[in-house]
Amino acid sequence: MIEYDEGIHLKDTSIWFDAKKRAEFSFISHANLGSLAPHNKVIATPETLKLCERKLKGSVALACPYGRPFSLGKAQIELTPAGHILGSAQIVVEVDGSRIIYTGDFKLGGSKTTEPGEAKRCDILVMKCTYGLPKYVFPPVEEVVGNLCAFVEKFLSRGITPVLLANPLGESQEAVKVLGDMGYRLSLHSSIFRMVKIYEEFGVSFSNYDRYRAKELEGSILIVPPYARGGRVVEGIEEKRIAILTGWALEKEFVMSVFGADEAFPISNCADFEELIGYVGLAKPREVYLVGGFSAEFARVLKKRGFNAKPLERPSQLRLI
Repeated sequence: MIEYDEGIHLKDTSIWFDAKKRAEFSFISHANLGSLAPHNKVIATPETLKLCERKLKGSVALACPYGRPFSLGKAQIELTPAGHILGSAQIVVEVDGSRIIYTGDFKLGGSKTTEPGEAKRCDILVMKCTYGLPKYVFPPVEEVVGNLCAFVEKFLSRGITPVLLANPLGESQEAVKVLGDMGYRLSLHSSIFRMVKIYEEFGVSFSNYDRYRAKELEGSILIVPPYARGGRVVEGIEEKRIAILTGWALEKEFVMSVFGADEAFPISNCADFEELIGYVGLAKPREVYLVGGFSAEFARVLKKRGFNAKPLERPSQLRLI
């Protein structure tokens, strides 16, 4: 029932999930996908379409809010929250007596800026397992936030600018929400500022932030995307300490060396290993198909727990799973 070729295809339908090559009809799970092919038609939540509208020029975009089922040929379709970033969704497809769920990155616990993800019973589960190794278990959020605040306080009190490296979409909005609500002054890179404004359009509130202005940086925390680490904005600050916010901070020394950071905090908008296991346990599928860098390893873990799990490798030609 599942075919794979640079994306997942539901056999005998026109439906693809996060297709990387041009498709007639592709579901887009969230706006954080690296690149989007010029599909003929795409379906996503209104939030996702707004966040990635620049990437979707030329595609007919169908906006579908959560919890509003509709029919596409013989298939019944519904989008449910994924908890990854604003507008991230899972797709539930009921066809030929089977319920299929596809989820890209997700987070059941949700966050300060997104709805919690939902896990539903299904027959076939296709899921991404970004942190699919047992060593990737995040510490409690409260603990990480406490450590982050201690880092910030230490250097602000000395007149040193804390610089936080965070994904322009996801971790950065979470940092702006948490730190801004605590009263810290925040200076945002233009890419992050633009995404925060879109979040606000959809009802997420933020405080104590503004777009980066060099002359107004004193006493503020600067938040920039990792790709700006070596740029003039960061390098132009004489007294600074740099921290990176990412789930990969569980590999602390490696991440700090790669990004030239003084500290790293494991803040992520993706499910960790335990949450991935928990999702499968709640969904109770008869078949599990996995995508992501650790799909083979995670499949072995699930098999030991009694699930019929298989990784979806990238084949040289289309093949039936």
